[in-house]
Amino acid sequence: MLPALGVAILALAGLTGLLILRRAWGASPGTSHYTLFPILFSLWIVSVVMWNTYFWSYKIPGLFDLSVERILFVLLGVAAITKILFKTVNIHGDRRIEFVMILFLIICIVSMLINGFTSLYQYAPKPWYIFFTGYLSPFLAYFYVKYFFQDDRSIKILLGTLFSLGILLCLIAILERFHLDALIYPSYITDKTILLHLDRSRGPLLNAAFNGLAMTICFVAGLILRPMVSPGRRFLILILLPLFFVGVFFTSTRSAYLVFLLALGTVLFFLRNRGERWKLTPLILTLCLIAVVANTERLFSSSRERGGIAQMEEVDIRFQLIAKSLRLIREHPVLGVGLAHFSVSDSPETYQDNQHNHLIGMAVELGVIGVSVYLGLLVLIFRRLYALAQNPRVDRDAWANTVILFTLGITVTLVNNVFVEASLCPFINVATFTFAGLACRLLEHPETLDAVI
Repeated sequence: MLPALGVAILALAGLTGLLILRRAWGASPGTSHYTLFPILFSLWIVSVVMWNTYFWSYKIPGLFDLSVERILFVLLGVAAITKILFKTVNIHGDRRIEFVMILFLIICIVSMLINGFTSLYQYAPKPWYIFFTGYLSPFLAYFYVKYFFQDDRSIKILLGTLFSLGILLCLIAILERFHLDALIYPSYITDKTILLHLDRSRGPLLNAAFNGLAMTICFVAGLILRPMVSPGRRFLILILLPLFFVGVFFTSTRSAYLVFLLALGTVLFFLRNRGERWKLTPLILTLCLIAVVANTERLFSSSRERGGIAQMEEVDIRFQLIAKSLRLIREHPVLGVGLAHFSVSDSPETYQDNQHNHLIGMAVELGVIGVSVYLGLLVLIFRRLYALAQNPRVDRDAWANTVILFTLGITVTLVNNVFVEASLCPFINVATFTFAGLACRLLEHPETLDAVI
């Protein structure tokens, strides 16, 4: 009785949502700024991090579990279809990236048809889950941003949401570090039955490496947003930026340190500004060097709580995984072992090893064909970024900085993916292709931000 009632309530909510969407998007394109879709998209981004199945879920018998994140994802899809049907958005332009995305998704589906849609072992991720979180939803995020973010206000809503989310992640990291569990939200972050990275600030992503990368992505979003807002808000962003230094440090994860330093180095050496950089940059570098020298013993200890840079056990494990992965690639070079069927564990029934390099793991699971198509997708995205950098507007400092930061937002995730399996973290994938979608939107419609940068 209760499951049937739950399904009925969800169906009623869906019909109500359709009526609202019809009301919201039934008008002509020139009468609205289309802020409802960006708000819904931004809420979905937040829900991917904060309101996943660990936060709340409702199980539909015979189907997947519902969560806030998944409900918003469905509403977002309905909203997109509604806008297309009522012709309030035009799907046009260069579609080569979309074509390669579809090709890659087909390869994943074929892999699941051949090797199965279910996991081989109890502790292994399900192929359909990896397909959805690692590739389908990020590709849709790219599509939504490229075609449905039609004005500067939409972009500012998204960037403001990402920056605010980053500040929240930093505050949670501080609370975790000082064990103020009663103040931490969502509460599942402190759940000790979820064992991974309990000794670090792992945040709602439940993984310190992903948590640090998410902070870096939100840090970049704040930098993109800053020239688009009023002077008062620019000052607020400026005084909040130091929180990211603290939050990333409390993750006690080397890959998080690396990507944040990459972001910081890009900001110091490549961003254009009207001030005299030769005075500011040496000062910042000197302060950083003094901080490192003063804390050398702590930072380069083998203790994760202090810094953990000298902890070598996990480095050895990664080299072992790479060696075993290369063996599997030689054994299954063309189509791989199957999506989400990566396993190098000696006892896979009780423990499942995850690959810690996204592209190597992809080569194992989808073979040379799959990884080649994915690399082709990345090449197309960077070609779009290069084309964006060739725009005559790059002569303006704010426009050039926006192009640099879009490139940085994608690059930090690719660098981080050398150390982790990105398909396991929905937010990282969605954020990567969201930046790609923003870049392609600006390439085809550069007037979108002309008024604000």
